[in-house]
Amino acid sequence: MSEDKYDLDIFIRNNFHETADYLRKNKIQFGGLLLRIFESLEEFQQIYKTNEEFKFARYDSEKREIRIIKNGLKEIINEEVNNPNKISISNLFTITQNGILYPVYKNGDDIEKVIAKASVEPIVIHEIGHHMVGDGEWNASAFEFLVYFYKNELYKYPEVYKIMERNIKRCEEFIQKKDPSSPYSLGSRLSPYALGSCFANDLIYIYENSSNKDKESPKINIKYIIEKLKLISEDDGINSTIVINTLLKTSEGYTDINRIIYTLIKTLMLLYQ
Repeated sequence: MSEDKYDLDIFIRNNFHETADYLRKNKIQFGGLLLRIFESLEEFQQIYKTNEEFKFARYDSEKREIRIIKNGLKEIINEEVNNPNKISISNLFTITQNGILYPVYKNGDDIEKVIAKASVEPIVIHEIGHHMVGDGEWNASAFEFLVYFYKNELYKYPEVYKIMERNIKRCEEFIQKKDPSSPYSLGSRLSPYALGSCFANDLIYIYENSSNKDKESPKINIKYIIEKLKLISEDDGINSTIVINTLLKTSEGYTDINRIIYTLIKTLMLLYQ
């Protein structure tokens, strides 16, 4: 992909500020967070006089600072541009993040530019998530998918729920296989990155697809859920994701909404206290 087609710095900074504005609009306290962008890992290491390594993004809780490595992001963007397995449904297509499908709305821009912007977005939101809900990767990944989905008002598109149904099946596969060689597992342990996004995907599907009939405004109170995400441990989050996803998969055509919501509330009491 030609770098002349887009300005990665603009995508990163715009997404950072758009996410901050979205949070403030929903009365979610946000502030005291810095964004630093580096061309390469070597530039970061020289400036900070450190041997610390990371591929494309990291949050430093001590300095309250998000650090983005542009070279690492470019690799991710190129993978998505050249991904032959993109799914397209009506005005939506997908990018993949930690094995989970993220819906992207097609607009009039160059498709490669749209992919570049969409690939950056969940990564920046994830690091903001660490600032908002803590160090746990499950928590930050759940925050990431929730904010990405609602900031882009994806609940308005009926076709988005077909993509979310594919995610329900993918999440079930991750849970069942527990494959140590899978990039979505950590050794013999399920990846909190993938399952955090699975939790958000399933929660949204339950409330927006099945309960939100007009689809004009979100049914979930995003502020309330984000506040509760701060209180859930990573292990409890992963276990809750497994229960909810299993319930969705075993419900006839995903339609037994009353039983699903009852079990959701019972399983995730912490969210509703």
